[in-house]
Amino acid sequence: FFFLMIRRPPRSTHCISAAASDVYKSQEYKELPIANENFLDAILAPVFFVTISRFQDLQTSIILTGILIMFTFLYRILRKEPLRNSLIGVGGASIALLIAQIQGTASGFFLPGIIRDLSVALIGFISILLGRPFTIYTSKSIRGWPLDWFLHKNVKPAYREVATIWVIFLSIKGLLQLYFFSSPEILAIIKLATSNQTTIALLVLTYIYGQRKLIKLGGPSVEEFKNKVPPPWSGQKSGF
Repeated sequence: FFFLMIRRPPRSTHCISAAASDVYKSQEYKELPIANENFLDAILAPVFFVTISRFQDLQTSIILTGILIMFTFLYRILRKEPLRNSLIGVGGASIALLIAQIQGTASGFFLPGIIRDLSVALIGFISILLGRPFTIYTSKSIRGWPLDWFLHKNVKPAYREVATIWVIFLSIKGLLQLYFFSSPEILAIIKLATSNQTTIALLVLTYIYGQRKLIKLGGPSVEEFKNKVPPPWSGQKSGF
């Protein structure tokens, strides 16, 4: 659902690099969890924890990783990064360590992420079955476009298909982690391969796909819908 946070559309050439630039510059993107989760949060802590756990007992690994997390927190504060971002990073990693402590295995560190991915995938799947793709409501909450426009027969399929792509991605990611749950090393590799950079790449691609799908469907633009313009419509050429 993150693709819906893009404020501006790609340029007329639909260049992927231009779309990526729009993602990074948008205010909505900056407020996303993936934007707040930088290298230190997404990669360094889990890789460090898994590596240390191969040579030390679980308790020692948790303590050393906790120390690393505090140092990275102080580092982000000294760099004058937003306090909210720093707290999100240290909070997420601390919860992961707590669950690893409770479960008694290094794999427990990855459990919060697995639960999150599969929960979002399940919610997305149910929303598609109900004919109300969750992507519609995410976009509406940001852009304020009329709900009836999203539900138009020549508009909704675009949001349904993009929602399906994200449900498949998150399902595969979550199920792979469940399958390899007994191997924290493989879980770390999956975490690395599906970090925020991968998510951004998929976000850009689905955004472009959604825009092109809207054009192909030939539905009304938001303004045409509001003004009750009869067909044929020029279509929604900017934003998704």
